[in-house]
Amino acid sequence: MVPHEGRKRRWGDRYDGFLVRNLDPMTRMEPYFMPHRYDAWVLFEDKIDITELEAFIRDKRKGDIPELTLYHVVFAAIVRTFTEVPELNRFVVNSKVYSRNEIKGSMVVMKGMRRDSERSMIMPRFQLEDTLTDVVRRIEEETNQIDTTVSSVAEDENKTKFDKAELLMGSLPAWMLKLAMWFLRKTDKHGIMPKSLHKVSPFHSSFFITNMGSIGMDAVFHHIYEFGTVSIFGAIGRKETYFEMDEKGEKKRGVRIKLQFVVDERATDGYLYAVAFRRIRYYLTHPEELMNPPEKIEFDRIDRVKKG
Repeated sequence: MVPHEGRKRRWGDRYDGFLVRNLDPMTRMEPYFMPHRYDAWVLFEDKIDITELEAFIRDKRKGDIPELTLYHVVFAAIVRTFTEVPELNRFVVNSKVYSRNEIKGSMVVMKGMRRDSERSMIMPRFQLEDTLTDVVRRIEEETNQIDTTVSSVAEDENKTKFDKAELLMGSLPAWMLKLAMWFLRKTDKHGIMPKSLHKVSPFHSSFFITNMGSIGMDAVFHHIYEFGTVSIFGAIGRKETYFEMDEKGEKKRGVRIKLQFVVDERATDGYLYAVAFRRIRYYLTHPEELMNPPEKIEFDRIDRVKKG
């Protein structure tokens, strides 16, 4: 199941989302006095104890999810949160707020860890009822397409559709590339960007996650792109060991990570973002709940309610 499954498009809707028609006056005005995504950045930071989560991952690796990593669990926690706070899946284009009709995550995959290694992208799509096992499977299906034994995208014989599009556009002369980007921005603004390009664009996703910890760095506040429709960009930092005193006055050892998010304030309000990030924290400290489908799925209410 995907968001708004079965809903018919109406005048004003886009093929990748439905116009939110019940906005309060302040929310409706925000994209007009903050017309750019960089006008509306809000930064969130959280440090989360993953001591129990690491034990959970080790246990599952020995059992039914041998590929499981911290990255997978973060993705699964975000996907599950979308079922509880569906307003997270909104985006702003042309000063209008839309509710996305799919859950799509984006992430960078390095073709090795060398200075000359190039980057590729994967964009797994998720269902509202997905469990942690489903999320791992969907990510691994995308990741396994990428040949990390070669450092160059051009050398990869099994190029993804994104790789092919990237190589094609990257080969254009500067004037033609500028013209192509002008065309994409204009058509995207009016919801008529070619679907073939939209489908392989990581910039048209529900969220974008980067794992800075995988290269030994702490989390950063990563910009959200002005091109496309991404409203949430998250970064995972490296693991760090910490010590603190427990309630009995005894020294306690733990492991934690830092998560940092940049979000578009215009897409939904700060209260709902706060609720969402609390839920992400909850699932990272209670990962066993991700093994089962959600008990209840909330759907984004985007229509005006008739009075009387």
